[in-house]
This record gives sequence, C-alpha cells and structure tokens, in this order.
Amino acid sequence: MKRLMAVLMLVMPLTAHPQDEIQEAVQSFRMQNGLRVLLLEDHQHPMVHLQLRATWAPPGVREMPPASEIKDKLSTPMTQGPMALEPLALRLLDRCAVGSRTRQGFNRAVEERGLRLRLSGAPDGPVWNLSGGSPEAELAFSLLADAVMRPIPQGGDLDTLRLNFINDLHEQGSRESARIAFLRQLERPGLALESITEKSLARIYLEDLQRCIGASLRPNRAVLAISGDLTLSQARQMVQLNFGAWNEGSGQPATPPPLLAARPSAFPPTIIPADQLETSLALPFRPADRKQRAAQNLLSLWLPRVLGPDRCQIHPGAAGWRSLVLTAEAPESALKKELLALKNSRLKAGDLEQSKVLWVAARRAMALHPQEQLSFAASETLLGAEPTETEIQNVDLATFNETLGAWLDLDSARVLVFGGDQIRFPPRIARPDPDSGNGRPR
Repeated sequence: MKRLMAVLMLVMPLTAHPQDEIQEAVQSFRMQNGLRVLLLEDHQHPMVHLQLRATWAPPGVREMPPASEIKDKLSTPMTQGPMALEPLALRLLDRCAVGSRTRQGFNRAVEERGLRLRLSGAPDGPVWNLSGGSPEAELAFSLLADAVMRPIPQGGDLDTLRLNFINDLHEQGSRESARIAFLRQLERPGLALESITEKSLARIYLEDLQRCIGASLRPNRAVLAISGDLTLSQARQMVQLNFGAWNEGSGQPATPPPLLAARPSAFPPTIIPADQLETSLALPFRPADRKQRAAQNLLSLWLPRVLGPDRCQIHPGAAGWRSLVLTAEAPESALKKELLALKNSRLKAGDLEQSKVLWVAARRAMALHPQEQLSFAASETLLGAEPTETEIQNVDLATFNETLGAWLDLDSARVLVFGGDQIRFPPRIARPDPDSGNGRPR
C-alpha cells in the first residue's frame, strides 16, 4: 500500500489539469462526408499512428419496406440477431480481398513496408490500428483507407467461417467458451441476444453480415484518430486524398436484401457448464445522468480494491453500460448476500477521497502516452464525453452511496455457475484451409 501511494504521489504532480491538457492537445475537424478526424501532433518521435473506430449498427436490423407497403402502417419490430453476428462480421472483414489483392497479399504489403495493421472488435464497434515510421505516413493512410473501405463481401465461404468459429469454441474449451459468452451478454444488456451456439451460427446469413458491416462502415459512424510527426495541414491533405471518396453509400450493398420473417430471439439463459468450482454474479448498470456517471467512474476504481481485483472485474459495454462481475468459489446465494451487505453499508468519506486520488492519477499517467490520449479522445468523440475532473471532484458522498445502491440491483443480476449439467458442443470438425477451400484440416 505504501509503495502504491508513493507511486501516486510521484505521478500526481506531473500535470495540473490532465483532462484539460488532453483536450487542448488534440485538434479536430470534420470532413464534408461526415468523417470526424482527431490529430495529436508529436514531432519528437518519427512515428505515425492511425486508429479508425466505428460503431456497430443495431444487430439484426433489416431493410424496412416503404410505409405504403405495410398494410397496418405499424412498424415491424426489430429482430435481434445472435451474439456471433458481430464477431463473424469482424472475421469476414479480416479475410476478404482488399481491392485487387487477396487479404494475405494485402497483409504482406503492409508487413514488407514495416507497418503494422490490426483489426479488432470492441463492444461498440470495429477498431483498426495502423502504425509505422512517419516517412511511410502517406502509404499508411492509403493502406488504412483500402482496409476500411473495401467492398462489402458478395460471396465467400460462410460455411467455412462458421466451422472455424465452432472449432475455436472447442479449442477454448467449454469452460472458457461459456465465460466468453457470458461476458458478451453483458456488452448489450438492453437487447435480447442469443448465445453463441451452432444453432445460432446457422441462423446467420451472408446478407446479415453485409448489413452489419455496411451499416457500420459509414463516415458518420466513425472517428479517425491520428498521432505522429504530422501538422494539421498535412493531416487534412492526407485524409482528403485517401478518405474523401468515402460517402454514405460506401458501406451499403447495391441491392437491399428482402425483409425476412423475424427469427425468434430470447434473453440469454443462465449458462451452466461442467465442474462445481465457481459462480460469477454480474450486475449491468448504465448511469442516468452525468453526475451519476462520474460517481460510477469512481466506483469502478473503488470496487475492485474492496472486493479484491482477483475476483472483481468492471466489464465495459456498449452505450455507457458497465457491469460489475464478482466471482468466487461460492454458491450464488453467498455472492448475493455479500453484495447485499455492501449495498446496505454506508461508504465513508475516505473511500470517496481515495477513489478521486486514483482517478486523477490515472488521467495524469495517460497524459504521458500520446496513443492512449488519442484513443481516449476518439472514444469520447464517438460515444460522448467522459466526466471532467471538475465533475469528478464535485461528486459528494451521498451521490457516491446512491450510485452504488443503484448499481447493486440484484433484480438485474446475471449468473454464471460452473456446475450442474454440461453444455455440449458439437463433435470437433476438421477446420477447412481458407486458401484451398477443400476442407482438409490445418
């Protein structure tokens, strides 16, 4: 504890107002096509780093017919797709051709020039990261634009993609797969999503993936963040040259797929895989206002310290949701009793002050890492501003306790129990070779 406080005391004097400095250092502008661009100039290091973040469209939304074609003039309810829709969309993006090159050829072109490109998925949408030396900045912009604005796949072996996914579930093991599926349920607590199973994978069609990708890859749903040895005028020129042709129609299929009958969906069931070892209790929560959001940020630092970082996680989700996940070698009733006792206790002023110190130290540490600053600014631009230091400091003890009580709502709890009946995956299937398509194992 003494070591931690010593580190915090060293970090805290580095800057007076870390959040203000982050906001002042990042320059921003918007392209005519709606793309928002952030620039963090860093002329001390000959590097360029590009990050493009996009937001997922609501899963499973299909093109609606004109109102005149709906006899009763009532909106058809949105269908919610399985949780595997977005992971499959990411895999399809990572495999499909880029312009006139195969995906493998494109990756080689990136690596041969000393650049690094990585596509990953966040609860809110896909994220592309590309970094390399600044002499390659113009090429880096071009390659990132190629990767992001590639044509939506019109074909491809969707069955192979499904089989790869199923084999990945096998390789992770039923226990780890159950845990991953459980955490994915917490990313969108307000939606009814099916678990990732062979049956749910079979309900995904190419048109679903096209719609998911197409509705997300639009400039008004994305933020391009740039850091490196570039000036604002250079950044504007390169963005216009490489992303200027990206428009509202870039991400949409030429012909909208027909409206299909709604597939059944249900709230995710409790997952009960094998062996009687542990129970996880999750409480998803979204603050009602900025004051409560500031208190939640502080509680996200305080709760793991009190409950133990080895058994308590704060899992971020889409649209401001955060889930408290508490795990222990105890039955569900014991965990609920522990959380209920915490909810009924009154936190002290020292708990609040300690949380504020940790929050300020984390923001000041961020100011030392340009890429972390940039990622933070991009997330804020896309999803809404995080609480400011002033809002954090204005959180009083009453709000701190009220927000904790609202978060620990046991009626919204979701439970993962390792014990009881085992979830059985289908027999292991030979993973097809993506290059040959002949179904031979790798």
